[in-house]
Amino acid sequence: MSEKTVRSLQMLTWKHAVGVVVWIGAVVLFATTSNAYYAGLGASVGILALLGLGMILVTGYAGQFSLAVGAFYGIGAYGSTILTVKFGWYGLLALVVAAVVAAAVGFALARPLFRLRGHFLAMATLALTEVFYLLVNNSSYTGGSTGMGGLRPLDVFGFTFASSQSHMILNWLIVGVVLWGALMLRRGREGRALLAIRGHEAAAASAGINIASSKARVFTASAVISAIAGSLYAHQMLYVNPPPFGLATAIDVLMIAVLGGMRSPWGAIIGAIVLELLNQWIESALPGLLGSGAVGAGQQLVVGLLLVVILIARPDGVAGALGSLFAFLRRSIDQRRHPSPTPGSLVESVDESDSGSTDMASLRRAEDADGAERTPGDLVLEATGLSKRFGGVNAVSEVSLQLRAGEVLAVIGPNGAGKSTLVNMLSGNLAPTAGSVRLGGQDTTELKAFQVARHGLSRTFQTPCLFEGMDVEATVKVGAHLRGSVGMLRSSVPTIGALNEERRLALETADVLERLGLAELASRDAKALSLGQQKQVEIARALVSRPKVILLDEPCAGLNKQEKTSLMQLLRALGREGLAVLVIEHDMEFVMASADRVQVLNFGATLRVGSPEEVQNDQGVIDAYLGVSHENEPVTTTTMTVVKKKVWWKR
Repeated sequence: MSEKTVRSLQMLTWKHAVGVVVWIGAVVLFATTSNAYYAGLGASVGILALLGLGMILVTGYAGQFSLAVGAFYGIGAYGSTILTVKFGWYGLLALVVAAVVAAAVGFALARPLFRLRGHFLAMATLALTEVFYLLVNNSSYTGGSTGMGGLRPLDVFGFTFASSQSHMILNWLIVGVVLWGALMLRRGREGRALLAIRGHEAAAASAGINIASSKARVFTASAVISAIAGSLYAHQMLYVNPPPFGLATAIDVLMIAVLGGMRSPWGAIIGAIVLELLNQWIESALPGLLGSGAVGAGQQLVVGLLLVVILIARPDGVAGALGSLFAFLRRSIDQRRHPSPTPGSLVESVDESDSGSTDMASLRRAEDADGAERTPGDLVLEATGLSKRFGGVNAVSEVSLQLRAGEVLAVIGPNGAGKSTLVNMLSGNLAPTAGSVRLGGQDTTELKAFQVARHGLSRTFQTPCLFEGMDVEATVKVGAHLRGSVGMLRSSVPTIGALNEERRLALETADVLERLGLAELASRDAKALSLGQQKQVEIARALVSRPKVILLDEPCAGLNKQEKTSLMQLLRALGREGLAVLVIEHDMEFVMASADRVQVLNFGATLRVGSPEEVQNDQGVIDAYLGVSHENEPVTTTTMTVVKKKVWWKR
């Protein structure tokens, strides 16, 4: 078991307790040793850090560019104010109800909003903030542009938060709770799902992740955090008016996230502190340089220039730079303590005395001879009359296929024959124009990719679809999403059951990585690997879900000869275990050695279905695709090294 896997099994350790004690001690020490001005300033920075954490959940984790923070900030502030001033509610109860209202609004708006992407989503969420500002600014019930006063200090179980020091302690303790939850979320099942959505939505859906639902949940969580920040602001200032909840606040929070770093919750903490320190320095230094009249514009100029520099030099912000530095130092220390050889290919190297030379076909014949004769099982995947038209182009035309348990079916054909389009329709990534698909006896024609995955189908992609900022182990764990059930709340505040589930998923992932010879790469950045290794990681991600059917789209691209042979052995072994495999591939030696049946597509239609020998000797297939007549030129094979010491695919 790799060191990375061992660390992942130890989700809660004594270090977490030490971190909590240090956080509380630092907050209390700063608050009690500061005067009222600096304590109040610290309390305000804490509120900004909360807002930054809310933005990072949506934008940094899920990759959805949302600027709705001002609206939910305002819902919390005005909700607490109205409930306490006009209805006389208890302050803590008003805070909770305001957060619930923000959650309801966020959840209701999430699905329609997240139909948009990129700058369209940013404009829509920014419009939401502007709409809220206009509503409270022009409503007499909220005091209009004058605002509302008359709030009482927040009372929590008899303790009144009236001083700046008490606000500082309360705000930063809440920041600590949210920070801890965000860090735990990132390491859990729902956090991986969000990062997968950010990295590649099609691959996330193929792992069984309900993208719309995940986006709605994280947007709701962000709304709750922003609303809590708004309630804290209202009870700290004892007065609310519209300007703090408009466009300027949304831009400030965006600057905090960019300065600190979008990809880490620590970025919100660092960004809020850095931005406030910059503002303090500018206010003290700029008047001496440009005069007192240049303070406001000078702040915007300096911060704007700094943002440009960070976006160019370090898009991951200050937190990303610090993280890279710490990772470099940790790797250097680990290498000095435990020097390790460079990881090799999937198949372990052996001495020449333990190996022989043969081709894939001979190796398959030898393996089949050693094992008991097997016949395909029940029908698990059936497509009937599948067609897909793009405008006037028929990419796939009335293709039918059948795949049984324990069978390896290869789909071959020239480029543009419709192979990948066929796989996309079978997996739910693309809706067919006509025809039907049945998986395990259930009609999945109209189902989306994440729903098809829940019926037991996994797939890989022609171009590896991995996730930015995730190591190999976490990438493969995404494929185990359907093997767990822990949601966002339990991922953030892990219960015993959640921790046990995460340990189980870690062990299952380690088992698959070991089986494919990827254990030594578990802690490596998945996107930094070679193309062949990325293909192998994708196969591991598909296998860890323990599917009934696996679709492999050109898995041999980027693999060397030894790795192709290992993959061929894997497919044959999976077939013997009862898994149904459909593979699209151009490497004919691999296809003929690994497949039980071959289906040939040409111009979007089925040309021939049969055994590898039948297809290889079909003159129509030769003319359309293979290009070599079996009567005139025999198919040549190459040699490879056969591992006899260890059959690597067995558990």
